[in-house]
Amino acid sequence: MLFKRSIGFLYLNLVRFKTGSTLRSVVSVFTGDILRTLISFVASILVARWTLPYNMGVWNAALLVTVYTPVLQCGVFNGLNRQLPYLIGTGDEAKAIKMAETAYAWSLFLTVVSAVVTSAIVCFLWLNGHGSQCYTAIAIGINVACSWTTFYFTFTYRTHAKFGRLARNTILTAVVGVALTGLVWYFHYNGILVRTSLLSIFGVAVLYFRRPIPVRPQWNGSLIVHLARVGIPIWFVGQLGGIFASLDRLVLVRSPQLLGYYTIAIQVAAFASMIPIAFSIVLYPQMAHRYGQTHNAMAIWHIARKGAIAACSIGAVAGCCGWLLIPHIVKVLLPKYLSGAPSAQWASFMGLAAGIYIFDNVYNVIGRQDLYIMNWVVGAIAFWGSWFSLTHGFTRIHIVAAAQSMLLATLIMAILSGIVSRRACLMHDSQAKVKNCRIRNIAPVEGA
Repeated sequence: MLFKRSIGFLYLNLVRFKTGSTLRSVVSVFTGDILRTLISFVASILVARWTLPYNMGVWNAALLVTVYTPVLQCGVFNGLNRQLPYLIGTGDEAKAIKMAETAYAWSLFLTVVSAVVTSAIVCFLWLNGHGSQCYTAIAIGINVACSWTTFYFTFTYRTHAKFGRLARNTILTAVVGVALTGLVWYFHYNGILVRTSLLSIFGVAVLYFRRPIPVRPQWNGSLIVHLARVGIPIWFVGQLGGIFASLDRLVLVRSPQLLGYYTIAIQVAAFASMIPIAFSIVLYPQMAHRYGQTHNAMAIWHIARKGAIAACSIGAVAGCCGWLLIPHIVKVLLPKYLSGAPSAQWASFMGLAAGIYIFDNVYNVIGRQDLYIMNWVVGAIAFWGSWFSLTHGFTRIHIVAAAQSMLLATLIMAILSGIVSRRACLMHDSQAKVKNCRIRNIAPVEGA
């Protein structure tokens, strides 16, 4: 009965596709993200004040591991994120529940695997005389191990339209993160490691306590294969997106000092990107549900267009505010990181550039991830071309060049996504019309 109520509530929330309800959901997600980010920003300031830029650069380099470890989930969670609202749209509620149970079991399996691999790495480092690196490996391992159930629970909150509850949970986690900054004040770099580990565990516990789909994990090999088959193309696109988003840090990774100064730009870019992310989180399940009902591709493209226009407008305002305020804020709160302020000014416009990224959801809904790969290649070429040009002719300040290259490449990639996705939707609907006409012509006449 509880499962049916949950699925029924999901259905009611998804079918109410009205501008007002959509905006309320976006506001709920965005407000929650703003509060969470502001609280986390306070924690980041405290951590930075009590940590040298070099040590922050070392930690930022270690965190790059978490960008690439999602490869191990093999697209299962991405498949769940797409299939849950789609199956509800088609009316297959029983299969939706089974998929949630299977994905839960998969997340626990990956948690165990991560713990075993982390233990092996720590033993290897210890036996080879790298004892100081063991603590960093443990912290990263705990973060990765907790990420699998975090992915699962987060997707179920989103597809279940529990945006407000998810926001409250993330805000609570951010508040605890501020309290745990005392560990950094007392233990310095090691305090960062302990804080990250405890915060990862607490985040999972909060999401579990009021999870929207209270199912038990049930291993089902055939459903895992099915979710992976659906999710791998979406996952692959996500991995490419993660790699693309880390290019600015990769070009600076040889210099921990510069990467430490670049911490401000990383935080500002994450803050600005909340705008398109909030719209994408809300619109993606609605797009999948609408497609499950109508299989009309242009209808979901128009949904993405409305979200992109709104996200870009808000992102432009946020970028202008960031450009004016960032130098003064950094000078007062983080004088040791003042060299990173110019790069952060450019990063403040990331919300404007990434707003058009909402069109990428179209590829996942209609199953045309191959087109995203083309966009990604163009974006990667744009980044490296910009980086080479800027560092060899226009500026020798590498952290500024990294931010400018990322902003320009993101804008080019996003604009191309909007154009290509529209053409793909038009072709999709045109082919569907031709197929329907052929079916009608072949069908026998009644009474013949």
